[in-house]
Amino acid sequence: MGDRGGELSGVRIEDAWSARFAAFFGWYALRQLRGRFHAVRIMPGTREALAELAAYAGPAMVAMNHSSWWDPMLAVALWRSFFQSRSSLSPMDAAQLARFRFLRKLGIFGIDPDDPRSMEAMGSYVARRMTEMDRPTITLTPQGRFTDVREPVVPRPGSAALLAAHAGMRAWSLAMEYGFWADARPEVFLRVVAVETPADRRLVGWQRTLKATMESNQRALANAVRSREAAAFECVVGGDAARVHPVYDLWLALTGRAGRIDPSRGPRA
Repeated sequence: MGDRGGELSGVRIEDAWSARFAAFFGWYALRQLRGRFHAVRIMPGTREALAELAAYAGPAMVAMNHSSWWDPMLAVALWRSFFQSRSSLSPMDAAQLARFRFLRKLGIFGIDPDDPRSMEAMGSYVARRMTEMDRPTITLTPQGRFTDVREPVVPRPGSAALLAAHAGMRAWSLAMEYGFWADARPEVFLRVVAVETPADRRLVGWQRTLKATMESNQRALANAVRSREAAAFECVVGGDAARVHPVYDLWLALTGRAGRIDPSRGPRA
């Protein structure tokens, strides 16, 4: 698909979804995660929630918090690992997308976040693309900006408007957090839960439900991360024994002492 900025008003650049390219890029994203992070850990229930998303026949939304440059890479890696059978859509600032146009093949389309017409235009665009794509999933960050995981969730109305406009659309909340435990490299922590369809399916009802679910999801993940208990997570990428230093680790191995560090225990005075 080409660009139709004048015709689409708030949508500046159309996507060019390619399942084959997305699968390749998902492989690349997983490779990057394995190299840059010690582990990617998911909380109990996440695998089941993602399986439910993968099996759902209708249109779906993944609403995620946005605290890091790595968030989109994680989203693509999750798609490849858990729901590759679905097609994908995602909005992005058109000015940034114009610099990285290959991202259009991941289902990314460009909007002007400062244009008051963007929400309506995005709704029309997504509605059209959902009729053209196989089991579409729109992944977005309802807060619309980088936010710290400790901040209250304040979603913009665009996500709720999409959910309100499509009776068959279901939503899942993806909470992501990054932290250091015992290894020199950081770790990724994820939790996915289904968003219950509110009794009031209008925009206000969805807005309240989405905010409450995202906040409770982030809070549950944060509490588990603070516990520093590896048993509270399932490791899906990496997670080998934490390293102190290659030379020191070798010395420990040669002297018959384990080099593994317990992440729940810090140095003692």
